[in-house]
Amino acid sequence: MKTSVETVSGVEKRVRVAIPADEVGRKIEEGYAEVRKMVPIRGFRKGKAPMHMVKRLYKDHVEGEVAEHLIKDSIHEAVKENNLRVLSTPKFDGGKLAEGEEFAFTVTFEVLPEITAVDYKGLPVVKEKVQVMDAQIDGALSNLRESFANYHSVEDRGAAEGDMLEVSFSSSAEGTAIESGESSSLILGQGMPFGKKFEEELAGAKTGDRKAIEVDYPAEVPNKKYAGKKVAFDVTVSAVREKRLPELDDEFVKNFGDIKSMAELREKVVERLRAEGEERSRRGAEEGIRNGLLEKNAFDVPQSLVDRQIIHMIEDTANRLASQGVDLKKVNMDFDKMKERFAPGAERTVRVSLLLEAVAKQENIDVPYSDIEAEMKGMAEAAQMSYEKVREIYGDEERMDVLRNRLLERKAMEFLMENAKVKEEVASE
Repeated sequence: MKTSVETVSGVEKRVRVAIPADEVGRKIEEGYAEVRKMVPIRGFRKGKAPMHMVKRLYKDHVEGEVAEHLIKDSIHEAVKENNLRVLSTPKFDGGKLAEGEEFAFTVTFEVLPEITAVDYKGLPVVKEKVQVMDAQIDGALSNLRESFANYHSVEDRGAAEGDMLEVSFSSSAEGTAIESGESSSLILGQGMPFGKKFEEELAGAKTGDRKAIEVDYPAEVPNKKYAGKKVAFDVTVSAVREKRLPELDDEFVKNFGDIKSMAELREKVVERLRAEGEERSRRGAEEGIRNGLLEKNAFDVPQSLVDRQIIHMIEDTANRLASQGVDLKKVNMDFDKMKERFAPGAERTVRVSLLLEAVAKQENIDVPYSDIEAEMKGMAEAAQMSYEKVREIYGDEERMDVLRNRLLERKAMEFLMENAKVKEEVASE
């Protein structure tokens, strides 16, 4: 058997195979002998049927089986000898196997490209210098205060912006009911879920008021039941509630467990803001590294890897929606449009991943099992799970490889950052 490998592109190889006629004949004879031994033929004991009868009855079966084994074995041999990392199912092109004739064919498949990263040391990176300003601290404390807001019923005035209204309503368009006897809560001024025009008509309303409201909705609105329709609402206001914020005092501090004073709460807020700033700074700097790598290293990307990344991104989107309580069966997810939208980002992600792997290889960066073990222990602690449970999750080889590759990319990125030309700048407002 003769095999040769031809480079079609940076990500595609073609294996040419020629198997001599005598080897083909020997394999076919072995196939007939196996069938004769194993398959009963009417009128004969196993292994005793005349060979000419076996050949007449099982010719197509035997030749098909032999062809399949010869193709599989030759591909395996070529891949092993040439150290190819195959990514896609081989595409077969060749003649039909026949006894007494040479069996020649080609198979083409995508492979992981051989990348040598260049100019990856000394990449220019701008890193945000983290500063926590008083205005940020005050804003964070204000957000905390908002998160503990309460709504109290009011009777002495009409509804105003910021109030919560509880309403029951029915809606129709051109005399056809859309919703009937529905209940809803809304905050005046937010425009959700019925839009600004709807809310304007409720300004000044009091508990018990009943209002007829008409709204012309454009074609593009979140609530598709109303899109492009002139909708008539019959609304009854069942409650008007005013937002009241707690005072920022020692009583408010009691909401936060072991924190004893406003001064201590402020310190905790500063720590959190600084940590968020450092994380934001790190992500921004790493994005600069990625951009620099991509700018200096051009290469072909295997489409099969891009396709896998697109699928992963779609799955992430679906899981995120499901975690938010969205019923995916009721959501019209256009997968073709999603694939089109995700494709550029998916290709970029694959490019960066391959480059980081190349840098790690060139710099002899490795991930010992102790690093993997430490990562799993950290994951267990963060998720409040036992280490044994996390170890079980990553028990199969494929998931362990994913974790190992993630850590390898992280270490490669740390190396690039250590060797980058970093310039610190204060973030512009």
